[in-house]
Amino acid sequence: MKTKVLLAIIMISILAIVFGCSMQNDESETELYHGKPLHIGIIGEEPDVREEQIQFTSIDFTDLQKVENYDAIFITKENLKEADKAQYAKDYNNSPRPFLFIDSQKGYVPFIKEQFDFENYPDVDSGVYAYLYDSKSQRYWGYVLSNELVNEQSIQDVYSRIFETIEDLTGTN
Repeated sequence: MKTKVLLAIIMISILAIVFGCSMQNDESETELYHGKPLHIGIIGEEPDVREEQIQFTSIDFTDLQKVENYDAIFITKENLKEADKAQYAKDYNNSPRPFLFIDSQKGYVPFIKEQFDFENYPDVDSGVYAYLYDSKSQRYWGYVLSNELVNEQSIQDVYSRIFETIEDLTGTN
């Protein structure tokens, strides 16, 4: 009798392990952006996004005064120090298009305020992966990664949500 009980416990344990390991992880499928095609100017490397209707065009800082051809401008982490130069604050604040500052531990303020220096500005411990700033409405949006996990799915989810916001903002242009 003890052998049968022990055998049953072992079988249940094995089944629990097998089925538990085969279940999906905590990450759930996230919504894709299904809106209108967007044309994004980007300073830095183009991100890997799931949406096919998003077109990225590589630009540099000299193009910041000619942003009318784009729905938004993205600036990657590697370019944030350069993006902080005082001469660009006027471009961010007078632009008809929103700017996205990707993976900025300093928030968006050091970019739009000439008196602040990116290097010396304190880190903003908010968990925000990207900040979208729209000078026309004088508003910003912070996008947090799903479950605060830095992985491909969470980052792609953030971009899908960013594209939704950009469509909302450009729908009135």
